[in-house]
Amino acid sequence: MRIVFINKVFPNPVEPAKGNFVHKNLMQYPSDIDVEVIAPVPPFLGLRRQRQNRIPLWRMLDLGGRSIRVWHPRFLLFPRNIMRAFVPTFEYLSMLPLLWYLHKRKRIDCLHANFCLPDGIAAAKLSNKLGIPFVITEHQAALADLLRIPYLKRMMLQSYIKAHKVIAVSEHTGQIILNAGLPHEKLVVIPNGIDTAVFTPVFHSRGITKLIYIGYLVQRKGVQFLLEAISILGDNSISLSLVGDGEYRNELEKQCTKLGIEESVHFLGEKNPQEIAQLLHDHDALVHPSLIESFGIVVVEAMAAGLPVVATQNGGSEYIVTDQTGIIVPPHDPHALAEGIRRLIATEWDAKAIRNYAVQHYDISEVVNDTIKQYPEPVSKICHLSSVHMRTDVRVFYKQCVSLVQAGYNVHLVVADGQGNELKDGVKIHDVGPFASRKLRMMLAPFKVLLMALSLRADVYQIHDPELLPIAILLKLISRKPVIYDIHECYAEAFLNKDYLSPFAGKLLSKIIRGLETGVLAMIDQGIAATEHIAQQYPDVPVLHNYPILAEWKDVRGNSSRYQSRCICYIGIITRERGIGQIVSAIENVDCSFHLAGKYEPVTYRDELKKMPGFAKVIEYGYVNRDKAAEIFSKCALGVVLFDRSPNHLYSLSTKMFEYMAAGLPILVSDLPTNIELIDESEVGVYLDPDCIEKISDTLNRLLNDPQKLAEMGQKGKKLTTKQLSWENEKDIYLNVYANLLSKS
Repeated sequence: MRIVFINKVFPNPVEPAKGNFVHKNLMQYPSDIDVEVIAPVPPFLGLRRQRQNRIPLWRMLDLGGRSIRVWHPRFLLFPRNIMRAFVPTFEYLSMLPLLWYLHKRKRIDCLHANFCLPDGIAAAKLSNKLGIPFVITEHQAALADLLRIPYLKRMMLQSYIKAHKVIAVSEHTGQIILNAGLPHEKLVVIPNGIDTAVFTPVFHSRGITKLIYIGYLVQRKGVQFLLEAISILGDNSISLSLVGDGEYRNELEKQCTKLGIEESVHFLGEKNPQEIAQLLHDHDALVHPSLIESFGIVVVEAMAAGLPVVATQNGGSEYIVTDQTGIIVPPHDPHALAEGIRRLIATEWDAKAIRNYAVQHYDISEVVNDTIKQYPEPVSKICHLSSVHMRTDVRVFYKQCVSLVQAGYNVHLVVADGQGNELKDGVKIHDVGPFASRKLRMMLAPFKVLLMALSLRADVYQIHDPELLPIAILLKLISRKPVIYDIHECYAEAFLNKDYLSPFAGKLLSKIIRGLETGVLAMIDQGIAATEHIAQQYPDVPVLHNYPILAEWKDVRGNSSRYQSRCICYIGIITRERGIGQIVSAIENVDCSFHLAGKYEPVTYRDELKKMPGFAKVIEYGYVNRDKAAEIFSKCALGVVLFDRSPNHLYSLSTKMFEYMAAGLPILVSDLPTNIELIDESEVGVYLDPDCIEKISDTLNRLLNDPQKLAEMGQKGKKLTTKQLSWENEKDIYLNVYANLLSKS
């Protein structure tokens, strides 16, 4: 798993104490998780902070023997919150090229942003652009105030909702986010943690006289009220150490002088974690007077060192401190704080119990483990490629792509149909655009498909068309990923009977395709075939039958009356080779109606059919979706599909035939070897010579005059598909192909 942290609040050479909580967490991440940090900074930060340190564009950070790369891209940041609404966009723009580069080199499984504003909003934009899931950990103390600002609430809530998970560091913070509108299932509360091996106790029996405060010296930390409380106590035996620095230090020093407590209060400045741990050994209790917090990590650090705590009710501390570990007082109230300190001094505290409570609830290793569980499971990306098939092709889309989505894969489909990009049934469809002619498509589409495929950086690629065979080799060589060739038809035989090819061109293309398929299959990882006849021509190619998806036809609302309807149907591509002309001609002398749905290929074929007298009995639907197809099936008595005897049809099994059977329809099919074998064994329909119009007419009359026989054949067909001939039974074969390839990869 590869995680990239996005965190503007992260230690850097100019601000080494900034955002240490992320720094500490990273030290606990297991070595099998690849971690990098993107910590954007504004330009000239050293000058702004009046420090000489320089921040490099990237650096290696040593964390307990583990090196983590930290990137510092520059982004625009104006003072006084000027253009605040645009800060996430500035961050996004600064990080996008870098993250694209990192993701291209090695796929990133998840982004982890700390604070929604601005990092989480920027992460949402990056996720949308690059397709990387993200998690937000919310530490923001002033979160409720931010969410009261309409434009900020809109930006932040959208990012929360898009996140895979939102981690709140306290129940208080979590409730604020839920109140803003985040669904409960998106939120998890995981507190900040500490390294309990660093913050250890030194047990002693002396009383409480040495107090310590740790944090920034800014107004919202409430140190001004703490100084007043020390003055109110009026006890010269009590001393206070202030650890930290900030813009409010000068005011606090003046306040000490004004209150006459400068001898009791010591300003120690910024300290690193090891120095803070030592200082806790030298003190007796922590005072945390903050006015607003999301958590309060210093409270836990003090407790881990065995120190009792006096803290204000600030949104974080009240969820940490218990009656056995300290005292909670109201904020903004120096008298209440002074009284809390008196009670603290007067109470007997069990340092071991305080330490044990902190270890049990806030050990950083457990916190990190809980956080890792919130990351999305790494998902393999699968990319299907077709320049010929429609995006809703039943085998490509509904059977293979959707099955992979249901199995938990990230599935992409590249097509060339001109209908644009879309997300359909969990499949991300990428359209490289239509082409003016078949010849132009065959010349240009493979290269456009190749470029799109490489940009998607999938873990496995699957091609569906013989015209993509040359790029399959390039795809394998460039991506070094497994490549599958799905052989839908016996293309070498199919090219012998294409209307748009001369006999010589057909034979030449047939030989080229045969040689190309054999050569490519030897170089790529896997072939799969739609029929046994195809599979027998190549070594080690499993069969993946085009059996129907039972779920699509289980709700066909037909009853016994439909077998008396004298309606026949065909749904699919309407071509000459599928015997549509023979059927239209045959029904001229049959009392029936012919329900015909699909697209004509070529379009002019309809004009040819329309001239036939039997066309008056045709009910046209055009292209229909699966629901409409089921509706048509429910009112018909018989399904027909009369493929001609061209070589590529001799050993194929029509998908449409099995769909009729799944819908409870008997079938009328051509006397091809595979059809004969099926019907002789199962009695689910009738086969005949597809070129004999008279035979077709006689058979239709005979069948439609015997609704009882139609019903019997229809029920046998439905039973056979349910038990054996369904995609549900084939799906495991297909998914195993991917599982095996990915395990090897």
